[in-house]
Amino acid sequence: MSKNTNINSTEKQEIQEIKDKLIITDSSLVLIVLHDKKKLILEHLLEKDMTIQDLRQTIGLNPGTIKRHLDDLKKHNLVFESRIEKNDYNITMKYYRAVAKSFKISIQIP
Repeated sequence: MSKNTNINSTEKQEIQEIKDKLIITDSSLVLIVLHDKKKLILEHLLEKDMTIQDLRQTIGLNPGTIKRHLDDLKKHNLVFESRIEKNDYNITMKYYRAVAKSFKISIQIP
């Protein structure tokens, strides 16, 4: 059985498990999810945790641009920091993950 969650932009929730599907019902989130670069980042974070450097190598965007989009996605509860680790050079690496394995947009116009 799939776990589905509805979300709107005003909800603040602590993510403890990755949902199978996230149903977006808030029209203000549609623009965020469908933004070209944010959508590309989300697509890569659906199945695995990635750092900003992993994303940079995979999609070729500037790390500052990726960070800005990740911050916006985090603010709207679409991604979260899944873990923090130190690499071989003792640099702190933050891993990000999408809150769900898939996103569905469901908007009803009265």
